Amino acid sequence: MKRGEVLEIGKRKRSFSPEEKAIMNSKKELPYHNFKLGGFVFCAYVKNELLFNEVNISRANISRLIYLATYLNYNTGEENLLVRYSQFKEIIPIDRKNMKEILNLKDRAFRDFLIDVKKSELLYEFSNKFYINPKYFTKGISKFENKEYTRIYINTSRFLYEHCTPRQHKQLSYIYQLIPYIHFESNILCLNPYESDISKIEKISLHKICELLNIDSSKQYMLKFKKELLKFYIEVNVDKYYFFKYVIVENSYENTDYFIINPYVIWRGNNLNEVKKTINLCFF
Repeated sequence: MKRGEVLEIGKRKRSFSPEEKAIMNSKKELPYHNFKLGGFVFCAYVKNELLFNEVNISRANISRLIYLATYLNYNTGEENLLVRYSQFKEIIPIDRKNMKEILNLKDRAFRDFLIDVKKSELLYEFSNKFYINPKYFTKGISKFENKEYTRIYINTSRFLYEHCTPRQHKQLSYIYQLIPYIHFESNILCLNPYESDISKIEKISLHKICELLNIDSSKQYMLKFKKELLKFYIEVNVDKYYFFKYVIVENSYENTDYFIINPYVIWRGNNLNEVKKTINLCFF
């Protein structure tokens, strides 16, 4: 090599496996996926406990509170303020009258709801404006420290609430209470939701769900209960998908049954390919 010459060392281009490429593409698609579902709010929970198990509120009011959480302001603004938007896209705080209309409750049911969530410090009222306790919900960058949390998608969770009767709010809450048992990628209900080896997932049966929820586990009631839960559905781009999927695996020795939650409503993972796989394989 002559004096003054520059030696160029070419950088070795890294090659990615098909699996790595799929994950990278999935991350690129994730923002659009979230946008398509109306964005999301984060919901915090206690690991291996029913959602709001430590809070003594009516079961029906759990689904009502989650529905209200989809009206949260971004935590970069007035944090955890419940808001609606005018026809000119102005942010307007939700007052009592708005809230009653949004929840679609009669006078007594609405009054009981407010008493219930206020005494449990889930909802606060100041100057006729309402705030949800940031210990449980937030919108925007997650501020939960040392807590488990998941996404609840806005459009689909609103569709669920708005297409059921007040009498069905309790049934809807049963599903929401199982959020801490959702596997982080596959959305299978299980006892070890962070297990990376899917063959080792401890799936939860219908009987076990009834035990967890502390409801009647007689055969007749379980069949009725399952039928009620399987009625809930959502729509995404005019396509219909069910919220709850029941799976039975039969073999010559025993049958295994378990449930899968639709990831278009609740999902904590980051691999969008797993969502597509779940939706396609389970025929939601």
